[in-house]
Formats: sequence, structure tokens, C-alpha cells
Amino acid sequence: MDPKLLFWAAALVDLAVLCGFALFGVRCARRGEIARHRRAMKIASWLIVAFVGAYLLKLGVLGREDQSVWSNLDVWILRIHELFVLFMIGGGAVAWVQGRKLALTRLVTHDPSDPTPDAKIVRTHRIAGRTAVISSISALALAIGVFAGMVARG
Repeated sequence: MDPKLLFWAAALVDLAVLCGFALFGVRCARRGEIARHRRAMKIASWLIVAFVGAYLLKLGVLGREDQSVWSNLDVWILRIHELFVLFMIGGGAVAWVQGRKLALTRLVTHDPSDPTPDAKIVRTHRIAGRTAVISSISALALAIGVFAGMVARG
């Protein structure tokens, strides 16, 4: 099998696992299981870091894909996929920053003596988190299309 296809197959699995942890994290947050939510989101974040590191290594060893043989539709699907990845990373970063601000509030600690969280911070965290999760699922759906095109081109 082509090493680039093997790399992208592994990247697709990485993104699918990342989406699984993100969805699990959302479920935990809705149940009030904040420690599990944080762990799931940290794992999802580390999967992004692992992909970026692997991608940089792939660029150095295998180079870029030859997009001159791609159809316009395939290139557009790739670009939209990359846009969703950007939204995923941006939303995740904002959610992380806002989550750090919530860490010592009673929402996270469940200790009534701790301060009440600022509603704006909670709202921003939720919106940014939703953006990241929805974007990751959208990126996965489009990544399947990108990968299918790569396989079809051989």
C-alpha cells in the first residue's frame, strides 16, 4: 500500500477516535461528571497534537500530495475539511481557555463555598465547545470523502 494512503488511513482513525472522545466528553459534562469531561477533552486535544506532529513528520519524509491530479470537487472537499479543522482547533482553544477560568468554581468543584461561575464564561465555554465538536464531526465526514478520493485515484 502507498505510504501516504497508509498515513491518511491512520489520520482518519485518529480523527474518528478524537470525535468519539469529544462526544463522550460532552455526555459527561451533561451528566455533571466534570472530571471525566476534562479527561476526555484532554485526550481529544492530545490526539490533535499527535496528528500535527505526525503530519509534520510525514511532510518531511513523504512530502505533499500531488493535487494536480485531483478534481476540482476533491480539492474543494479538502479545503472545506481544512476549514472545519480550523474551527475545531479554534473552538477547542477558546473552550480550553474558558474552562480554565471555570476550574475553581462550584460548577467544577461542586463545593458550595467556591465562587459561582460567571454566566458569560459558562456560555462562551459551551458555545466554543459545541463549535469544536460539531466541526470535528463535520471534518471527519469530509475526511472520509477526501480519503475515498485518494483511494480511487490509487
